[in-house]
Order: sequence, then structure tokens, then C-alpha cells
Amino acid sequence: MARPGTRAEQKQHTRALIVAAGRKAVATRGFAGLVVRELARDVGIVPTAFYRHFESVDTLATELASGAAEALARLVDDLVSAPAADPAADWPARAAAAAVEDPQTWSVLARGLVDTAHPDHRVLAGAVDSARRRLGITLGRLETLSGADGSAVDIAADLVVVVLLRLLVEVAVGYDARAAVEECTGRVRVILAGAGAVS
Repeated sequence: MARPGTRAEQKQHTRALIVAAGRKAVATRGFAGLVVRELARDVGIVPTAFYRHFESVDTLATELASGAAEALARLVDDLVSAPAADPAADWPARAAAAAVEDPQTWSVLARGLVDTAHPDHRVLAGAVDSARRRLGITLGRLETLSGADGSAVDIAADLVVVVLLRLLVEVAVGYDARAAVEECTGRVRVILAGAGAVS
């Protein structure tokens, strides 16, 4: 790939390279993996050049966490925008496709959720909570759960989010997507059957 010509294009290109290197570092080592010297080496710039693009590694971490949170929101938008009659058959395949398309985002999300001490954990935890609420609303509209009480639907939504996140991470790190989808589909079926049995 040829380097952009204008100064503004070069700056934008270098910033994108830093973000990509940051995503890779967080995906493999967590937010502690964001080290200016290593990022600069990966991008091919001197460490001080990093600060022309980001105030600090914390600023980069916030951008990465926000990007992962936005990706989860987009996935949930996709899942709820065209509600499926059978989410167990539909949602896992759509989540797997998202993981195949952009694996590092889901690794960043997983690492950030585990790193509870990092300040950006709250951004990612908030995104997961929003996903749970939104999927819960959609699940509550299913005919098969029409007799379930609200707490059963909330618990089902919590569990569905957990198994979808597991699928996203498994596929992102290279597990066989088809096998992961089949396993996730079975788990979602069990979760929904359990919620439907509680009235």
C-alpha cells in the first residue's frame, strides 16, 4: 500500500496505523500492552511521534474501548433491527459473521471486560449492559416467551449476551466458526426454553 501524498493524508495514515497497532496490542496483551515505544516500533515511527496523534496511551485506550463498544452496539442494532422468529437460529450466525469480519475488535472487548481495573472497563461494561437490555426487549416480544415473567426474560437476556460474547471471542481467536455457531445455537435454545418454562 502506497503512503498518502499530502501531509494531512500522511498524518491520518500514521494515526490509523497507530490505532491498528494498538488494537493488536490490546487484543493480545490487554490494555497493559499499550506501550508507546512498542507501538512506535510496530508503526515505524519514533516514540515522540506518537504524541502528535494521541495525548497519551490512555487516550488511545479510550478510543479503542469506544470502538469496541460501538461495534457491539452495531451488532445489537443488526440483531434487533430485523427480529428473527427464532433468535437461536439467527443471532449466532450473525455474530460469527461479525467476528470473522473484524476479529481484533472482539478481542479488545473481551480484554477490556476482564481488565476491571482499567478506567475504560466501564465503557465496555456499559456497552454489554445496553446490549443485554436491548436484546431483553426483543426477547420479551417473542411469542414463545409471552408467558414468561420479566425477571426470567432479563436472566435469559443476560445469558444470551454471555453466550454471544463467548462466540464472538472464540471465532475472533480462530475457533471453527461453524462449530462455534452450532454450540451457541444450542445454548441459546436451552436458555430460551428455560425462560419460557418460567411463568
